Amino acid sequence: MKFVIIGLGNFGSSLGHQLVEDGHEVIGVDNKMTHVTLLQDQLTHTICLDATDEVAIQKLPLEDADCIIVSIGEDIGSSVTTTALVKKLTNARIVARAISNVHQTILEAMDVEEIIHPEAEYAAELAGRLTLKGVVRSVPLDNRYEIVETPLPKHFVGKRIDETELRPDWNLNVITVMRQRPHKNFLGKTVYRTEVIGVVGADLVLEEKDILVLFGSKADVERFNQELG
Repeated sequence: MKFVIIGLGNFGSSLGHQLVEDGHEVIGVDNKMTHVTLLQDQLTHTICLDATDEVAIQKLPLEDADCIIVSIGEDIGSSVTTTALVKKLTNARIVARAISNVHQTILEAMDVEEIIHPEAEYAAELAGRLTLKGVVRSVPLDNRYEIVETPLPKHFVGKRIDETELRPDWNLNVITVMRQRPHKNFLGKTVYRTEVIGVVGADLVLEEKDILVLFGSKADVERFNQELG
């Protein structure tokens, strides 16, 4: 896929780097030459321009992109102006970053359907990791239940899913399994990428370094990791 990321601060640069590692094409845009120069060897292409300038932003290949991410976070005015120009110039998928409730309200009024809060989302995820032993990542669904990614206990290596007794012993459901596999990125470099196996069957044999994606209560997840983590 082809992505255009406007705003190469901490979030935009990290996102762009990850997308490139996953084999996608990424054009990074920022109005600061230092950001552009720093990332010129990490992204597919980098451009220094003022995205709030309609004449300048028309130079970007917006129509060729599958998705445009407006990741400007420090300046709400610049973010809103850039988003408005992107919406005017293309029908591509737009993802906009919001840094406050007011910022989100403005973006919603502009009919931006995909609005993200990376700092808040990361804070929620980090809270889950800090409070649940052994958890790689957590997605709370309410005050009791959540979806968690947790490393496969050594005790389960080589076993089929139906031999783990996760449901009867720990009251946990396996949603899927994530497994690391080698891939070549567009630069020809071998990188290890975590792949989701998909809908898993009871006969799937678990391997070392697998990550279990589980659904259950926080209490049951804690008990599981305390006993087998």
